[in-house]
Amino acid sequence: MTDKIRCMVTQGARFLGALTSGRRQASARVLVTRNGAGITEHRVRVWHELGVRLRAQRLDRQLCRGESPESSVALALRAERLVQPRARKNLAGTLRRAMILADHPPSKIGVHLCGSHVRAANQELRDLCDRLLNGGPVSAYGVAQLRAILADGCGPLYQRNSPDDLGARLRRALCALDVLGPPTAHHDGIPF
Repeated sequence: MTDKIRCMVTQGARFLGALTSGRRQASARVLVTRNGAGITEHRVRVWHELGVRLRAQRLDRQLCRGESPESSVALALRAERLVQPRARKNLAGTLRRAMILADHPPSKIGVHLCGSHVRAANQELRDLCDRLLNGGPVSAYGVAQLRAILADGCGPLYQRNSPDDLGARLRRALCALDVLGPPTAHHDGIPF
């Protein structure tokens, strides 16, 4: 076996081992709804963990559209990850960095935020940070909405000419953090 192949096999084994030996035990379970059977419990397998890591953005988009986390093992697992304290703390840290970076020229920081939009939405950003860090339950739907705002390179966080109002989108995301059931309402034609 060549060194390159041996390295790949070792790294792959280490990666799969990390999937099963971390905080999640091999016997972890999630609740999933099945047609006619109601809610059933499913065992989380290594391939579920790997699939969630590989499809995280697609799963986030599904959650943003309001798909129920209980509709599949992958969505349930992704939703669980999004609402974990560590993920919430990281997201709040990203929001705080955006507030700090809004006052710096883009050439010095490498990130091109729309400083005027971020400064105008300062209170909403602070409210979101507080809500994420307060320890109460939040919905995966709301966290996915917030992640979508951060990932939208054509949105008001990054683009001065964006037709969207950053403050309004952040307020909808803040409200969505409290939507623990399936979202049903739309505001201004945009899902929360």
